[in-house]
Amino acid sequence: MLRLLAFIIGYAFGNIPSGYIMGKIQHVDITKQGSGNIGTTNTLRVLGNFQGALCLVFDCLKGVVPALIMGAVAGHFSPGMRALAMFYAAFGAVIGHDFPITMHFKGGKGIATSLGLFIIAYPIIVAPQLALFVITVAISRYVSLGSLLCAASFPFMAMAAILTGHTAFTMQQAPEVIILSFVVGALAVYRHKSNIHRLATGCENKFSFHHKKKEEK
Repeated sequence: MLRLLAFIIGYAFGNIPSGYIMGKIQHVDITKQGSGNIGTTNTLRVLGNFQGALCLVFDCLKGVVPALIMGAVAGHFSPGMRALAMFYAAFGAVIGHDFPITMHFKGGKGIATSLGLFIIAYPIIVAPQLALFVITVAISRYVSLGSLLCAASFPFMAMAAILTGHTAFTMQQAPEVIILSFVVGALAVYRHKSNIHRLATGCENKFSFHHKKKEEK
Protein backbone atom coordinates (compact mmCIF):
# COMPACT_ATOMS: atom_id res chain seq x y z
CA MET A 1 0.00 0.00 0.00
CA LEU A 2 2.88 2.36 0.74
CA ARG A 3 4.33 1.72 -2.71
CA LEU A 4 0.95 2.32 -4.37
CA LEU A 5 0.31 5.53 -2.43
CA ALA A 6 3.77 6.82 -3.31
CA PHE A 7 3.34 5.97 -6.98
CA ILE A 8 -0.07 7.69 -7.18
CA ILE A 9 1.20 10.86 -5.51
CA GLY A 10 4.22 10.90 -7.81
CA TYR A 11 2.09 10.27 -10.89
CA ALA A 12 -0.17 13.19 -9.96
CA PHE A 13 2.82 15.54 -9.75
CA GLY A 14 4.20 14.17 -13.01
CA ASN A 15 0.96 15.18 -14.73
CA ILE A 16 1.75 18.87 -14.31
CA PRO A 17 2.81 19.95 -17.85
CA SER A 18 5.34 22.66 -16.97
CA GLY A 19 6.39 23.56 -20.51
CA TYR A 20 2.82 23.56 -21.81
CA ILE A 21 1.66 25.84 -19.00
CA MET A 22 4.52 28.29 -19.58
CA GLY A 23 3.66 28.32 -23.27
CA LYS A 24 -0.01 29.05 -22.57
CA ILE A 25 1.00 31.95 -20.32
CA GLN A 26 2.69 33.42 -23.40
CA HIS A 27 -0.24 32.41 -25.63
CA VAL A 28 1.87 29.75 -27.35
CA ASP A 29 0.90 26.11 -27.73
CA ILE A 30 4.25 24.30 -27.72
CA THR A 31 2.54 21.04 -28.71
CA LYS A 32 2.02 22.67 -32.12
CA GLN A 33 5.49 24.15 -32.51
CA GLY A 34 8.98 22.73 -32.75
CA SER A 35 8.98 19.02 -32.06
CA GLY A 36 5.61 19.28 -30.32
CA ASN A 37 7.10 17.85 -27.14
CA ILE A 38 6.26 19.47 -23.78
CA GLY A 39 9.71 18.84 -22.30
CA THR A 40 12.66 21.10 -21.57
CA THR A 41 14.39 21.02 -24.98
CA ASN A 42 11.35 21.99 -27.02
CA THR A 43 10.35 24.59 -24.43
CA LEU A 44 13.80 26.16 -24.78
CA ARG A 45 13.65 26.12 -28.56
CA VAL A 46 10.13 27.53 -28.78
CA LEU A 47 9.94 29.90 -25.80
CA GLY A 48 13.56 30.78 -25.09
CA ASN A 49 16.45 30.04 -22.77
CA PHE A 50 14.90 31.40 -19.57
CA GLN A 51 11.69 29.45 -20.01
CA GLY A 52 13.66 26.35 -20.95
CA ALA A 53 15.69 26.64 -17.75
CA LEU A 54 12.51 27.10 -15.70
CA CYS A 55 10.98 24.04 -17.35
CA LEU A 56 14.07 22.01 -16.46
CA VAL A 57 13.80 23.07 -12.81
CA PHE A 58 10.05 22.50 -12.59
CA ASP A 59 10.20 19.10 -14.29
CA CYS A 60 13.03 18.06 -11.98
CA LEU A 61 11.00 19.19 -8.96
CA LYS A 62 8.13 16.98 -10.13
CA GLY A 63 10.32 14.06 -9.10
CA VAL A 64 11.75 15.65 -5.95
CA VAL A 65 8.66 17.15 -4.27
CA PRO A 66 6.43 14.03 -4.14
CA ALA A 67 9.41 12.02 -2.93
CA LEU A 68 9.97 14.47 -0.09
CA ILE A 69 6.26 14.27 0.77
CA MET A 70 6.49 10.49 0.94
CA GLY A 71 9.66 10.78 2.99
CA ALA A 72 7.66 12.72 5.57
CA VAL A 73 4.70 10.32 5.39
CA ALA A 74 6.98 7.29 5.83
CA GLY A 75 9.12 8.92 8.48
CA HIS A 76 8.25 6.30 11.11
CA PHE A 77 9.23 3.41 8.84
CA SER A 78 12.72 1.92 8.61
CA PRO A 79 15.29 3.89 6.55
CA GLY A 80 15.06 1.29 3.80
CA MET A 81 11.26 1.47 3.54
CA ARG A 82 11.33 5.24 3.67
CA ALA A 83 13.87 5.29 0.83
CA LEU A 84 11.71 2.84 -1.13
CA ALA A 85 8.60 5.00 -0.67
CA MET A 86 10.52 8.04 -1.90
CA PHE A 87 11.81 6.08 -4.88
CA TYR A 88 8.29 4.99 -5.88
CA ALA A 89 7.08 8.58 -5.67
CA ALA A 90 9.86 9.78 -7.97
CA PHE A 91 9.29 6.79 -10.26
CA GLY A 92 5.58 7.64 -10.43
CA ALA A 93 6.48 11.21 -11.37
CA VAL A 94 8.59 9.99 -14.29
CA ILE A 95 5.70 7.85 -15.55
CA GLY A 96 3.27 10.73 -15.04
CA HIS A 97 5.53 13.10 -16.97
CA ASP A 98 5.94 10.64 -19.85
CA PHE A 99 2.29 9.59 -19.98
CA PRO A 100 0.15 12.34 -18.42
CA ILE A 101 -3.61 11.96 -18.38
CA THR A 102 -3.82 15.76 -18.50
CA MET A 103 -2.17 15.75 -21.93
CA HIS A 104 -3.91 12.65 -23.29
CA PHE A 105 -0.82 10.56 -22.42
CA LYS A 106 1.40 12.64 -24.74
CA GLY A 107 4.12 13.78 -22.37
CA GLY A 108 7.81 14.53 -22.32
CA LYS A 109 10.78 12.20 -22.49
CA GLY A 110 11.46 12.03 -18.77
CA ILE A 111 15.06 13.22 -18.56
CA ALA A 112 14.54 16.22 -16.25
CA THR A 113 12.10 14.33 -14.02
CA SER A 114 14.52 11.39 -13.93
CA LEU A 115 17.12 13.85 -12.66
CA GLY A 116 14.77 14.43 -9.74
CA LEU A 117 14.75 10.67 -9.14
CA PHE A 118 18.58 10.61 -9.18
CA ILE A 119 18.71 13.40 -6.61
CA ILE A 120 16.35 11.54 -4.31
CA ALA A 121 17.50 7.94 -4.69
CA TYR A 122 21.06 8.10 -6.03
CA PRO A 123 22.66 11.46 -5.13
CA ILE A 124 26.12 9.95 -5.66
CA ILE A 125 25.49 9.54 -9.41
CA VAL A 126 24.08 13.03 -10.04
CA ALA A 127 27.49 14.61 -10.71
CA PRO A 128 28.69 11.84 -13.09
CA GLN A 129 25.40 11.93 -14.97
CA LEU A 130 25.47 15.71 -15.33
CA ALA A 131 29.12 15.59 -16.41
CA LEU A 132 28.34 12.95 -19.04
CA PHE A 133 25.45 15.02 -20.36
CA VAL A 134 27.33 18.34 -20.46
CA ILE A 135 30.45 16.87 -22.06
CA THR A 136 28.44 14.99 -24.69
CA VAL A 137 26.37 18.04 -25.63
CA ALA A 138 29.42 20.32 -25.61
CA ILE A 139 31.25 18.01 -28.04
CA SER A 140 28.39 16.89 -30.27
CA ARG A 141 25.86 19.71 -29.73
CA TYR A 142 23.15 17.06 -29.66
CA VAL A 143 20.99 17.30 -26.54
CA SER A 144 19.30 14.05 -27.48
CA LEU A 145 22.63 12.20 -27.62
CA GLY A 146 23.55 13.44 -24.15
CA SER A 147 20.13 12.38 -22.87
CA LEU A 148 20.43 8.95 -24.49
CA LEU A 149 23.87 8.27 -23.02
CA CYS A 150 22.65 9.28 -19.57
CA ALA A 151 19.54 7.10 -19.92
CA ALA A 152 21.59 4.10 -21.05
CA SER A 153 24.21 4.46 -18.33
CA PHE A 154 21.93 5.41 -15.44
CA PRO A 155 20.70 1.89 -14.53
CA PHE A 156 24.25 0.57 -14.35
CA MET A 157 25.39 3.51 -12.22
CA ALA A 158 22.34 3.01 -10.00
CA MET A 159 23.05 -0.68 -9.62
CA ALA A 160 26.66 0.03 -8.69
CA ALA A 161 25.54 2.62 -6.12
CA ILE A 162 23.14 0.15 -4.49
CA LEU A 163 25.53 -2.80 -4.45
CA THR A 164 28.37 -0.72 -2.99
CA GLY A 165 26.16 0.61 -0.18
CA HIS A 166 25.89 4.21 -1.38
CA THR A 167 22.10 4.30 -1.04
CA ALA A 168 19.60 3.74 1.78
CA PHE A 169 18.13 0.65 0.09
CA THR A 170 18.65 -2.74 1.70
CA MET A 171 20.00 -5.74 -0.18
CA GLN A 172 16.51 -7.26 -0.01
CA GLN A 173 15.13 -4.21 -1.82
CA ALA A 174 17.98 -4.11 -4.32
CA PRO A 175 16.49 -6.38 -7.04
CA GLU A 176 13.19 -4.46 -7.05
CA VAL A 177 14.83 -1.05 -7.23
CA ILE A 178 17.41 -2.12 -9.82
CA ILE A 179 14.69 -3.54 -12.09
CA LEU A 180 12.67 -0.32 -11.85
CA SER A 181 15.81 1.70 -12.52
CA PHE A 182 16.34 -0.26 -15.72
CA VAL A 183 12.70 0.46 -16.59
CA VAL A 184 13.35 4.20 -16.18
CA GLY A 185 16.44 4.01 -18.38
CA ALA A 186 14.77 1.88 -21.05
CA LEU A 187 11.70 4.12 -21.09
CA ALA A 188 13.84 7.21 -21.61
CA VAL A 189 15.63 5.54 -24.53
CA TYR A 190 12.27 4.46 -26.01
CA ARG A 191 10.86 7.98 -25.69
CA HIS A 192 13.82 9.18 -27.78
CA LYS A 193 13.10 6.79 -30.65
CA SER A 194 12.41 9.64 -33.08
CA ASN A 195 15.67 11.31 -32.03
CA ILE A 196 17.55 8.05 -32.56
CA HIS A 197 16.18 7.90 -36.10
CA ARG A 198 17.19 11.51 -36.79
CA LEU A 199 20.65 10.95 -35.32
CA ALA A 200 21.10 7.88 -37.52
CA THR A 201 20.04 9.80 -40.63
CA GLY A 202 21.95 12.99 -39.77
CA CYS A 203 18.78 15.06 -39.48
CA GLU A 204 18.82 15.76 -35.74
CA ASN A 205 18.78 19.40 -34.66
CA LYS A 206 21.91 20.65 -32.93
CA PHE A 207 21.71 22.59 -29.70
CA SER A 208 21.91 26.38 -29.85
CA PHE A 209 21.19 29.11 -27.32
CA HIS A 210 19.57 31.05 -30.15
CA HIS A 211 16.07 29.58 -30.34
CA LYS A 212 13.90 29.87 -33.40
CA LYS A 213 10.14 29.92 -33.20
CA LYS A 214 9.38 27.71 -36.13
CA GLU A 215 8.29 24.17 -36.65
CA GLU A 216 10.86 21.41 -36.99
CA LYS A 217 10.57 19.55 -40.25
